[in-house]
Amino acid sequence: MAKDILVMESLSSSMIKAGLKLIERLDAENAQVTSAFWFYIAEDKAWQLIIVSPLVALLGPREYYRKVVNANNAALDEEEVISLHDITVANTTHEIAQLFKYAISSGNGIPGTRFSRNTINGSFIEDSYIYRSN
Repeated sequence: MAKDILVMESLSSSMIKAGLKLIERLDAENAQVTSAFWFYIAEDKAWQLIIVSPLVALLGPREYYRKVVNANNAALDEEEVISLHDITVANTTHEIAQLFKYAISSGNGIPGTRFSRNTINGSFIEDSYIYRSN
């Protein structure tokens, strides 16, 4: 059985890899992930994996979280998975996802880009790791 990864104050390579594997499994299930990124929330001193899909608005967040749970359950025994506590699902109007569209467009691939201490349209981004931004 896959084990939950410990999400820490600093973004670890394990967190990045677990997020990548989750997105790949969601892609395989046609979960229509348009944007996905780790986002550092300075007030909480914590990272959150944000997954954006039009299906969140269509099916509702609860149904989309089920897709995430199913994707986590499909992980190999040796893989680490991200706890639902550390994942946010959002529809395509999510404010940060909209900002990232201006700065980075990745297409449908998953190139992985660190975006730290930058401002987009007047909004300061402390730290983030962007898998996909469309």
